[in-house]
Amino acid sequence: MDLFDPRIPIEKATTPPSSWYTDPASLVRERGTVFRRSWQAVGRIESVAAPGDFLSGDLAGEPYLVVRDGAGELRAFYNVCRHHATCVAQGSGNTEQLICPYHGWTYGLDGRLLKAPRMAGIQAFERDDYGLIPMQVAAWGPWVFIRQEAEGPELDQVLQPLQGRLATERLRFHKSVTYEIACNWKVFVDNYLDGGYHVSHMHRGLASQLDLSAYRTEILGQVSLQTCDAGEGGESKTGIDFNERLQGGALYAFVYPNFMINRYGPIMDTNWVLPLAQDRTLTVFDYFFDQDVDADFIEASLAASHQVQLEDIAICESVQRGLSSSAYDVGRYAPRVEGAEHHFHSLLAGEFQEAGS
Repeated sequence: MDLFDPRIPIEKATTPPSSWYTDPASLVRERGTVFRRSWQAVGRIESVAAPGDFLSGDLAGEPYLVVRDGAGELRAFYNVCRHHATCVAQGSGNTEQLICPYHGWTYGLDGRLLKAPRMAGIQAFERDDYGLIPMQVAAWGPWVFIRQEAEGPELDQVLQPLQGRLATERLRFHKSVTYEIACNWKVFVDNYLDGGYHVSHMHRGLASQLDLSAYRTEILGQVSLQTCDAGEGGESKTGIDFNERLQGGALYAFVYPNFMINRYGPIMDTNWVLPLAQDRTLTVFDYFFDQDVDADFIEASLAASHQVQLEDIAICESVQRGLSSSAYDVGRYAPRVEGAEHHFHSLLAGEFQEAGS
């Protein structure tokens, strides 16, 4: 597998080879390294607030389950029955026990196997050895994070650069929107991390309301922060008043490898970027609004956001087609603006090299 050398300074570096984005073996490698080792924001803490509340999903091919047990402790497991591998839970809800729909194996909310029907005659079987396999779990702000591997930095350590930056106390969750995009997941991340380079070309409505000359990027461990001051304001073609929407500018926070937090005015939206295949990505947008904003503002803001997403999707899908061309292998960085993108690639390369892949 072609590698990217993070030791080369951005001024001289080339971007990762196109095989990172087009070769199915690259996604296999990432599932075994990047997604196993990283904290993943799988849901909102309000979804698992009460004993018995649970949520489940798929993380780059690994089914997961998060549940609040009877003692109020937050737990996470691989959502895989130890009998014949059926997913024990579906969707989200509230339950007293976790019962496999296939053969009725029953687990407590702490993951212990409580009942395994019709297993008479089995030998060398200890029920305590067949509980659900745990994952790491932690809460931060309004989110629940999980990690497959036990080793690595604590979540608080990873997110320390965001402490006190997001002001989420008055925000209320409004809705989730998902987009399926015909590109590699890293194409979407690269687009996010280009230091506003594409904004004046791809998002002219948004660009007219931002002072792009004041765009700044900070690299802080596994977090990169992009900030931009508001421009002169005005209305978008969706009718949103940008003076109200952008109030004081925007903060775009990226948490390696695939979580984005966008904070501006009375709004926060998050983007969780998940690979479905080497050339297919699911992006989950969660929208939060200040508790005092009215319905008309929310509707107009969602419409403005959707327009930006459609513009990003179009360019990301175009990039993916270009990456598959025999005419392209590597590109170059714009050193003054694409530092966060280079940092993202360097973190990926470091993980691949550490794993010997």
